[in-house]
Amino acid sequence: MQRYILAFLLAAVIGLIGGLQGNAGSVYILTGLLLFNIVSSQKIAAGTTLLYTSLPITIGAAYEYYKRGDLDLKIAAVLIPTGFLFSIFGAKLNYLIPKQYTLYSIGIMMFLSSIFFIRKGYLTK
Repeated sequence: MQRYILAFLLAAVIGLIGGLQGNAGSVYILTGLLLFNIVSSQKIAAGTTLLYTSLPITIGAAYEYYKRGDLDLKIAAVLIPTGFLFSIFGAKLNYLIPKQYTLYSIGIMMFLSSIFFIRKGYLTK
């Protein structure tokens, strides 16, 4: 039961943050699932996170941005099918790469993203 309560709290917090920041919260959900031992492996966390961030989670926040004119439908029309196809290849690749390297890749990408957004925030007036 504790795993389900933790999952509920994680989704509530990440849903709020994701809507605020403009992301589906996948990195946060992935981290939370592993950090709080809600799931037992990176692969289970990846699959669960991808299902979580699928259409039901993102459509509500995206609609709010759309209503305010803050959504580029033409760019989205390129991103959606491309991301869809390459996500399949990425999921297949996950099973061919040692777990250690997958975890490193997540950490490196989070680190680089952090540097980008910290710098962008610092330079924003």
